[in-house]
Amino acid sequence: MELKLSDISVKIGAALEGPDLIVSGLSTLEDAKPGTLAYVASKKYRKHIPDCKASALIVPPGIKSSSHSLLVKEDPYLGFALAMRLFYPAHHRPRPGIEESAHIDKAAKLGKDIYIGHNAVIKADAKIGDGCVIHSGVYIGEGTVLGKDCIIYPNAVIMHSVSLGDRVVIYASAVIGSDGFGYARDGAKFVKIPQAGTVVIEDDVEIGAGTTIDRATMGETRIGMGAIIDNLVQIAHNCKIGAGSILCAQVGLAGTSIIGKNVTLAGQVGVGGHLTIGDGCVVEAQSGVPNDVPPGSVIFGYPARESIHAHKVDAIIDRLPDYIQRLRDIEKKLSS
Repeated sequence: MELKLSDISVKIGAALEGPDLIVSGLSTLEDAKPGTLAYVASKKYRKHIPDCKASALIVPPGIKSSSHSLLVKEDPYLGFALAMRLFYPAHHRPRPGIEESAHIDKAAKLGKDIYIGHNAVIKADAKIGDGCVIHSGVYIGEGTVLGKDCIIYPNAVIMHSVSLGDRVVIYASAVIGSDGFGYARDGAKFVKIPQAGTVVIEDDVEIGAGTTIDRATMGETRIGMGAIIDNLVQIAHNCKIGAGSILCAQVGLAGTSIIGKNVTLAGQVGVGGHLTIGDGCVVEAQSGVPNDVPPGSVIFGYPARESIHAHKVDAIIDRLPDYIQRLRDIEKKLSS
């Protein structure tokens, strides 16, 4: 595919400076080739601009280059994302059809223009919306409903009575709607609590490979509109994830956690059960959250606390051996 920079500028909301060239794709600054478009999002990469062989760059305001055409945008990384979508479709969609080896119950209801891959299993009373793509080895349980244009990648499992909105993407080997981890102790043994609830996934959610989202004990586990969930994330029974939130790899939520809207949980964050993290919070990587978090907070560490304070504490800890030695020296002098 080839596109003029003027057309790209309109699509990504950038201002064109320099010749209106034609480019055939995107590249990194370091590996760029003539005829491609690269981007500069961070100050530390600006040093590579003079040597970059790309024909054009997406840059923030204030950047100049006599050897490149420029697409100037306040957020170059967003510009890069939008430009990538022009050249490279996000998801491959096979031609509509049903492979012979798919196992589809007679009581399942199939929409128009769908694709169902080899060895996929669709159980009774499941409903598949128009335009859905169900890849090989997918299991869709009894009574589960998929909205329009969902894409389910190979070997994902969606258990019974789960509800997906429109344009939901579930990557390979994710499991949606397995039993929540609910047990009551009876002396030396455990009694399993039936998990009678469901999972509701709203429109435009993406769920990464190997992620597990447990059904509710009663009621629902809910993933809000536009939420993005990375690979290998564990979401326990009855959790609520707010619209526009993002959960990075290996995040773990204990049961009945409530995550507000537009929250970021960075990699390997752990959240205790029955807690609320308010709207707009950022929890930095590997933090452990044992208490409720007010809206708009940026927290870090274990126990997680205000980020700047937590990093100051960490810096002091590194100097503790020296401080202890100095105290001992002072004590020794005072006692002599």
